[in-house]
Amino acid sequence: MTTNDLWAPLSERASTSAPALRTSVSGALETQLRHWTYRAISWDSSLLDRIVLRCDLCEYRRCRRHDVVEGVEPPTDFAPELDHLAYCTPAAALPDVIDAWLHLTAPVATARTLPVIPNQPVTKMEIVASALGGLSELQPRFLLRRELQELLDDSRSVYTLRSDKAGLRQRVDPTVEALAEAAVTSAGQDPARGSAGAHLNRAWTAAYALHPEPGKAYSEAIKAVEAAAHATVEPKNSKATLGSMIKVMENTRGRWVIGIGSEPSSAGAETVTRMMRLLWTGQTSRHGGSHPTRDETVAEARAAVHLAVALLNFFIDGLLAKQSPEC
Repeated sequence: MTTNDLWAPLSERASTSAPALRTSVSGALETQLRHWTYRAISWDSSLLDRIVLRCDLCEYRRCRRHDVVEGVEPPTDFAPELDHLAYCTPAAALPDVIDAWLHLTAPVATARTLPVIPNQPVTKMEIVASALGGLSELQPRFLLRRELQELLDDSRSVYTLRSDKAGLRQRVDPTVEALAEAAVTSAGQDPARGSAGAHLNRAWTAAYALHPEPGKAYSEAIKAVEAAAHATVEPKNSKATLGSMIKVMENTRGRWVIGIGSEPSSAGAETVTRMMRLLWTGQTSRHGGSHPTRDETVAEARAAVHLAVALLNFFIDGLLAKQSPEC
């Protein structure tokens, strides 16, 4: 679901821009997430202690709200530990609690699915496997995940479920994310691009994680471009870096072309070189020195990752070519 597809109040629908995402847990969402957390952990209370430990939360015994009144029998279903976790955890920590539950209850990929082959006989075992796969959508954990996604969508939260349903991440427009996934896939299918796909995947994950790691995201973005460009720009230099590749392209700028327009032109290639230099020089924390360095911001890291996605496509798809000296 794109941000434009999220429901917005009638008073905001006249706007042509996408609805603003809420970066914090609103009061209305907080209430619903607390109820959801209580129901989710109720299905398997054995997860409670692990979630408390993972999120480094205070023990329930320290909460006066759950002190049992002397001489009064508590309800038979009273669970002070669970009640405390769901309703006394600070609102800002609720995403971490939910992320921990999602990770601990992550769905396991089905080992076998029913093949879709028209007019072909299937065995009883395959029919049973298909039926069991369908029944999995009725399991409490599946339903809880679907309900959670609805809550996050309805509240226009910046948080959403990861594609593997094993945790939360920050929301990205699906069209933009599809471009990154395509670049990762293409890089993985081209041995000449080395580990470009793996680096780009790590960069994207770090940039849009529940708690982003901008330094890691930026560093991995650079490594992704280095791996993708190496075979094209400096195949004989085993110690090539993005910086050395930029120098090679700038020193031989007349030989690099991109097939845009009626004839291949070096003007487009110069744009690619500038994009590479922008990525390279924009990493403020790369080296130490006499002047203080600062870490990259989340916005800078995400810009670097999107820049890396574009650059990978130029190299992997062969859009950038080097002409022979006589051309």
